[in-house]
Amino acid sequence: MSQNKSLLFNRLEVIGFLLYFVILFCERLLALIFSVKSGGDYALLSGNGFNYAAYAVTAASLVAGTALAVKPCVKMIRCLKRGEAFSFETESTFLSVAVFAMLFGGMMHTGFTLAGVQFAAYGFLIAAFIVRTVETCKEGGDKFLSVLSVVYLTLFSMTVPVCYISFMALPLRAVFFAAEFSAVAVLVPSFGCMLGYFMKKGETLFSPVFPILTLVLSGLTVGLQWQEKINYFVLIFLALTVVLYLALGIVAWRRQKNQRA
Repeated sequence: MSQNKSLLFNRLEVIGFLLYFVILFCERLLALIFSVKSGGDYALLSGNGFNYAAYAVTAASLVAGTALAVKPCVKMIRCLKRGEAFSFETESTFLSVAVFAMLFGGMMHTGFTLAGVQFAAYGFLIAAFIVRTVETCKEGGDKFLSVLSVVYLTLFSMTVPVCYISFMALPLRAVFFAAEFSAVAVLVPSFGCMLGYFMKKGETLFSPVFPILTLVLSGLTVGLQWQEKINYFVLIFLALTVVLYLALGIVAWRRQKNQRA
């Protein structure tokens, strides 16, 4: 692949990550400002204990995510200005930690939430994944693993349940809250781990641990919420993720193991 084309791919990936951080930062900052009194049952001052937890996680996520994102974002902007390539291979770990730190806040439904804006941020991140896949294929990487990776990563990211208020009777409500917060606490870093490996290697991790975790944690969250509301979004993507892994992910995992042997 020519140097100019390689640099173009790199710039597109950089822009995708930068837009993810900027858009999600702005949306979550507005959430912190306007969720104090806005949002009815989801307003911070509504007195519902869920909102205190969601607001605290959002605030901590915004602070931590921003602090962690500053260094890689400054490097990416400098590379754009200088016409240089940003090294995703060496910066992948730090960058992925910043991504999932910011993502924690995005998984909290607050009084002021702009779902469309959040999806736009995630869309730019996924666009960066797609460009990374094209780049890997052009450079002679394993096309099967790379293409499967971007599909698998996208589906997996959609299985993480957003934390919502429940009005179920106790103790079931407490169990549901524990399930949805546990799902976010485990699956968001799992996604970050898969993302970091993907940006470094051009293919993600196909360990069976990740689909098992999402099947158990997201499945439990959807199941507990069933009597109140069926979360079709998570349910559909959970089914697609598990089916994809059973159909092709196991093959990819064995292929990776053989390549390392």
